[in-house]
Amino acid sequence: MDVENNNTQPPAIAPEKCPEKRKATDTSDDKIVEIKRLKEDRSDVDSDPRPPPQSPKMRLQLEGKPPNNKPKHNKDLHFLYGNYKHYYGKRILDKDFHDIRLDVLATQPQLFRDKQLLDIGCNSGHLSIEIAKKFNAKSLVGLDIDRGLVKDAQTTISSLKRLATPGSRFPYNVKFVHGNYVLDDDVLLEIERPQFDVILCLSVTKWIHLNFCDAGLKQAFRRMFLQLRPGGKLILEPQSFDGYKRRKKLSESIRENYNSIVFRPEQFPEYLLSPEVGFASMELMGIPEHCKTGFKRPIQIFTKV
Repeated sequence: MDVENNNTQPPAIAPEKCPEKRKATDTSDDKIVEIKRLKEDRSDVDSDPRPPPQSPKMRLQLEGKPPNNKPKHNKDLHFLYGNYKHYYGKRILDKDFHDIRLDVLATQPQLFRDKQLLDIGCNSGHLSIEIAKKFNAKSLVGLDIDRGLVKDAQTTISSLKRLATPGSRFPYNVKFVHGNYVLDDDVLLEIERPQFDVILCLSVTKWIHLNFCDAGLKQAFRRMFLQLRPGGKLILEPQSFDGYKRRKKLSESIRENYNSIVFRPEQFPEYLLSPEVGFASMELMGIPEHCKTGFKRPIQIFTKV
């Protein structure tokens, strides 16, 4: 049959009238029996209720898929190496930049003038830049394990270079590099050669110690000696062991390292002057006069002959 050409019309069907709503007062026996039957039938359905609807997050968990939410952020994990942003906000006591350790270093400016310097653990580079500028260093290399802080330091020195007079020593005598001063293996010490006149290691020993234990810190000390030229100076500002305890909770590995430490800061001079390292002498350069006791750390000079 050709549906499109079918002109036969179906017979008209009168629409049903909507049934009148049943009144609550309808109490005939047949209606009561019917209502009871419907309730009994309904009770079978209610005895096996459907589970409540679940949220998408719960469904993902039940299906074995991780929910699309980030783990709780632990900011301490970013500072395992003491690489705190705005660190200098704690070390600087006035509105303009002035790290009070500069006052101690300024007692012997000849140590830096026209010399090649390495600053280990330079953070964002503020102190390194001031040392190179204030004491007219021939060159200064700032090294830090935190790539982000090194990038900040590089940005700062690049800005200074754009504003500097061409041909001037500063700020062209400063550069920053990213890296871990602790080597993967002691055998790499065999290829070290003297290349610096002064090495600065200021408030860094605690973090090397907590992350790389006694062996890592001792290796770093030996590397410093090997990288210094004859007559070179290691300027060391070690933290006291009392300050280690507050940081041992940064991670489980740091807690384990802390518990394994035997080599204490008061033993550093003896080790640095021993035949295992080789420095010839030590002198106290000074102690910064900071308002916080924790920052009053002695700055020592070790000399290589």
